[in-house]
Amino acid sequence: MSENACASCGYHNPLGANFCTSCGHQLMDRSDSSTEMLDPTLSTPLAAPTAESVAVAGLGMFIVRQGSKRGSRMALDAPTVSIGRHPDSDIFLDDITVSRRHATVSITPNGHQVADAGSLNGTYVNKERVDDALLHDGDEVQVGKFKLVYVALGSDLEAADSDEAPDEEASSDTDA
Repeated sequence: MSENACASCGYHNPLGANFCTSCGHQLMDRSDSSTEMLDPTLSTPLAAPTAESVAVAGLGMFIVRQGSKRGSRMALDAPTVSIGRHPDSDIFLDDITVSRRHATVSITPNGHQVADAGSLNGTYVNKERVDDALLHDGDEVQVGKFKLVYVALGSDLEAADSDEAPDEEASSDTDA
């Protein structure tokens, strides 16, 4: 059982614990775990949205840029998605810097909106602490030490396309 002893305080923790229940120090000795190597110069391209996914209003996802789940993709496929360290969270981020119920992402008529749920460390969008914020394609949401990149799909893309179309028509009218 010495493999579950905390290197900081010596407390013997239950099997499967990631952090010491006495002092909160991260438990490092994990003989049954493996480390996945990721090459940051290689990226997996996202599949182009299909007609079915474009028809779904408010479809989006997070891609983990920094944190233990780096490279993971997490769908925002419910009206409200909870983010936190609680095992019942829709997006479970297991780190002491993440509150049990850290934030939520909700679908609004304008797109996805992230809202802090009273977390201790706060929720950040593009390095600014926010209580709530509307997300745009490419925004970086920081929850604890995790950095999540928001990717807008579906109607969010259609809205962006419709916003660009009038500008093109206006510029062609000006040229004529």
